[in-house]
Amino acid sequence: MRWLLALLLLTPMLAFAMPARADEARPLYIEAKATSETTLDLAWRIPPNFAPGAVPNLVLPADCNLDGSMRRWSDGIGHQRTARFTCRQPLAGRGFTISYPMGNPNLPTIYRAVLPDGAATIGMRLPGVTQIPFPAPTAEAQGTFTQYLVLGVEHIWLGFDHLLFVACLVWIAGHWRRVVATVTGFTIGHSITLAVAALDIVAVPIRTVEVLIALSIVLLAVELARGRSDTITWRHPLAVSSGFGLLHGFGFAAVLKEVGLPQEGLLSALLAFNLGIELGQLVFVAALMVLVTLLGLAARRLLPLLDHERFAALPRLAAAYFIGITASYWMLQRAL
Repeated sequence: MRWLLALLLLTPMLAFAMPARADEARPLYIEAKATSETTLDLAWRIPPNFAPGAVPNLVLPADCNLDGSMRRWSDGIGHQRTARFTCRQPLAGRGFTISYPMGNPNLPTIYRAVLPDGAATIGMRLPGVTQIPFPAPTAEAQGTFTQYLVLGVEHIWLGFDHLLFVACLVWIAGHWRRVVATVTGFTIGHSITLAVAALDIVAVPIRTVEVLIALSIVLLAVELARGRSDTITWRHPLAVSSGFGLLHGFGFAAVLKEVGLPQEGLLSALLAFNLGIELGQLVFVAALMVLVTLLGLAARRLLPLLDHERFAALPRLAAAYFIGITASYWMLQRAL
């Protein structure tokens, strides 16, 4: 069963990690505020460990002109731009295009749109999607709870480092009952810190958090490379998942603080975002376990044909080294 899980993990990791940068938790953030039907104030930023020249241009329809000059600056949260555009025709229903001058760096986009009446919509776009409608991509009929729920689901599915960590937890836990307990511990841990960080009760440096999240994956990879042993990770995965869950919660909160919480329905939006993360995480774990079970049934016919003692450890070691190298690259990139 272990080697089957290794093969299963290697496939999505190859798809996820090869093009991914170390900034999955810090997307391109765009805020578009319409002061009238034809006037739009735009603000956008990318994470700080990109080159300033990588900041994209936002290309509006041909009838829209820049008012004054574009403001540019860099600080601890990223490289930022602000600009005001005036259009001859209403912008609603047309939107704009993201144009990366140095090539698309595979960043997801969080987009918040504010209409002239003050109503706001938010949404997330997958990496590579550059056409952004106005207002935001989420349906206008959706309420705040639904929008933040969808945002949470989309974020966990785009958070390759978090998914990689969860996949390692599933591997180490092994049996489905231990998997349920271990993932529940991770959920409780990150829910606590997500709440306290999003509500500004506790503040931590996001770059430090991102480095430590990558380090947590490296530590699990080391455990996988060593194999089952008498360590706290293998004996008590629930304790490990709960502890590291506190750390990952700060990473989730970083995205939520990028978007911001509404003044009205703040707790509802926070709950919805957290539920979205849990829903996306449960779907991922369930799909992983179902595939492992199906492959396990198929393996009962295949294993007698193989030298199990000789080949059993190879996939585990390959997966462990792949996870460790990928997470080490993320850790170094986030630290520099």
